[in-house]
Amino acid sequence: MLLGLASWVPALAQNAPTGTLSGRVLDADAEAPLENATVALWNETEDDSTLVRGTVTGPEGRFTLEDVAVASYTLRISFVGYTTRRVPNTRPAPAAGEADLGTIQLAPKTTQQEEVEVTADRPAARIETDRNVYNTSERALSAGGSARTVLEDLPSIRVDMDGSISFRGNESVSLQINGEPASLQGQSLVSYLESLSADAVERVEVIPNPSAKYEPEGMSGIINIVLSRDLEAKWNGGFTLGGERDANDRYGGTGSANVGVQAGGWRVVGTYSHRRDREEDTDSRIVERFAQNEANTWVDQSGREEEQDRSHSFRTKVDYNFAEGTSLGLETSVSLRRDEENGRTDYWEYAGGTPTAATRTDRYVRILDNSSSDESVDGRLDFGHDFSEDHSLEAQVRYDRDFETEDGLYNVYDIENGTRLASPRDQEVDIVNEDEQDGSLEIDYSRPLGVFSLETGYKGTLRRLDSDQTYEDRTTVFTFDERIHAAYGTLSKGLGDFQLEAGLRAEAVNTTFDLSSKDEVTNSSYVSVYPSAFVTYKPTPKQQVRLSYSKRVDRPNLWDINPIEDNENPTFRERGNPGLDPEYIHSFELSMTRRWGIGSVSVTPYLRHTVNEIEEVRFEEEINGQTVIVRQAQNLSTSTSYGTELVTTFNAGDRLEGTISGNLYRSVTDGSNVTTDLSQDAILFSGRGSVRAKLRDGLQLELSQFYRPARDIPPQGRIDRFTSTEIALQQALFGGDGSLTLRVDDLLNDTNMNMWYRDQDLYQESNMQWGAREVSLSVQYTFGSGSSDDRGGRNRDYR
Repeated sequence: MLLGLASWVPALAQNAPTGTLSGRVLDADAEAPLENATVALWNETEDDSTLVRGTVTGPEGRFTLEDVAVASYTLRISFVGYTTRRVPNTRPAPAAGEADLGTIQLAPKTTQQEEVEVTADRPAARIETDRNVYNTSERALSAGGSARTVLEDLPSIRVDMDGSISFRGNESVSLQINGEPASLQGQSLVSYLESLSADAVERVEVIPNPSAKYEPEGMSGIINIVLSRDLEAKWNGGFTLGGERDANDRYGGTGSANVGVQAGGWRVVGTYSHRRDREEDTDSRIVERFAQNEANTWVDQSGREEEQDRSHSFRTKVDYNFAEGTSLGLETSVSLRRDEENGRTDYWEYAGGTPTAATRTDRYVRILDNSSSDESVDGRLDFGHDFSEDHSLEAQVRYDRDFETEDGLYNVYDIENGTRLASPRDQEVDIVNEDEQDGSLEIDYSRPLGVFSLETGYKGTLRRLDSDQTYEDRTTVFTFDERIHAAYGTLSKGLGDFQLEAGLRAEAVNTTFDLSSKDEVTNSSYVSVYPSAFVTYKPTPKQQVRLSYSKRVDRPNLWDINPIEDNENPTFRERGNPGLDPEYIHSFELSMTRRWGIGSVSVTPYLRHTVNEIEEVRFEEEINGQTVIVRQAQNLSTSTSYGTELVTTFNAGDRLEGTISGNLYRSVTDGSNVTTDLSQDAILFSGRGSVRAKLRDGLQLELSQFYRPARDIPPQGRIDRFTSTEIALQQALFGGDGSLTLRVDDLLNDTNMNMWYRDQDLYQESNMQWGAREVSLSVQYTFGSGSSDDRGGRNRDYR
């Protein structure tokens, strides 16, 4: 950090006046705007020719070069197939209107030459003003996998076995797809990510501290998955086929295909993917319950579960450009998933000082036969119009629905002399249905406002969840409705090397909770405001400092408030808490970034203060005459975490590149409002490194490693360290249009979790292992024809 700060001293001393330069580039014959023409400003002397600043023209052929030292330069404008235009003695001016060069025309150029092939690789990671961008489409570790595979290999991101997605160790993160909040949650969301082929993901954007423009959900920021537009030509397509085998001899496979066409203002894309996966999980747990006036009791259990998952995902996108800068688009997606689970869990129960054969009180086995399905559909209608380069209007209507069912059958058999009896002593039937619907209307408007840039908009959201459960002839019906009306506004302005932005978002929320089986109806209404402020200092394209603040909210997830219980384990149950309040977060960050030709370093100290923090609480409860451990979310008083994230990227020519990241932070929680046992003070760390090496032309090797050391859990307990290693080898085929990838997940076969826990009521040890080392082989091929001619279209900015 000291070396990084020292590098800023020369930059901070620069106080030379700066100016702006703008203009418009047209085809000299057709007088049509040229989009993506290269505009470069050169400082040319007798001894040297140095590039000062460069950009490309927008949809209307316009360009702007800002923050350029006032001096005399040569302006070069070029475009493939046109004669390069040079404008000497070009001087920027302090006021934008004083340095408008007007219209610059390029004449078409016709030449006859041999075929030339130009190739380039996008960097694996880059650091932008408000986000980190990870280009994943060319990564060997992602080939043949799913969107979940892509996320699991990125810095500071984890996807746990229960479907929780976390960033910097915090699960309060908002996941977006193409700039829109994902409608699914929990296992439904993870199932969708697993059904989505990795080759459909173009990049992942991580926004740690979003402005008021964005919805305020997600304490630790936003993870935005940008799906490929699949159209660089008038028509194209591709497919991926893969197979996998794990250390338990479980087989799986994946396949996907896409096709697209573009002509006459129309843009149509269709994709389909199928995934079939088999996985074997194991777990063991021993629990000792402390009794005051009688002997302690013990439960020793071990289980093995096999899961077979099949999924289909369809996606279509149709865009039509009415005129230059005006478009209408319809995107639809359908996801179908079927899951079969078969498992066996053995139980030994004891009463006494230690578990021995003499103190054993019961011995039985519980056989699981479970099937579930998830069907979701999502539709989005988009309209966009660009009045000018910085003046636009966008609107979207969205509706999605997710229907999930789960049928579980549990047969309990006695064990005598090591043999299972033929007839069950008990049978449990657990049937759950969930129907979630979401609808929204969003309008965004941006334009210059004097010396400021204004962004404002409105979003209205309706969400409804209908859920019912039948367990052992008891039926629970639960309905949840949520209505949100939100409006925001942000103002930004550039002052030399500084960029300032301030914003405010206001939301009115109304919720209705109806537990029909108990005649309980609860209504809640509240209004909240969410300010944000950013100051960015960027003296050169390679140096940047950003100070930011935002207030955010983490509303209870549906599975946190749904009172329907998870009955898979009779001694350990999970239950929602309808009385949960939202938690509010005040987030501060100071991000310092320095780029060199061989890489970049980003150091980000941060502080987050949370009110009403939502945490899971364990307690004992008597259910049907049996003592059961129940896990339920509760609101704690406050929590404060502060630490530093370090992200480095490096490259050695075009042969080696990589990313190394680490996150070290301290978390202090005050849970005295519930129980003093939940108050904690812990120092936590996690790190990830990935390296990609080109062994020769067309052949690359990629390695990724994640590590999280052991940590204590309150009031007394510890979770062992967690580590995971992945490696992939990829060979280009068919002249670069295809690839063959061999990938090994969990190379060392150590993806498991060990923990122990003690409080005043019990002591518990547990071990869980999900999946096993897996080897997969996949082949990918893309094809296309024609050149893109989309100068009149709009490219929606998913930011």
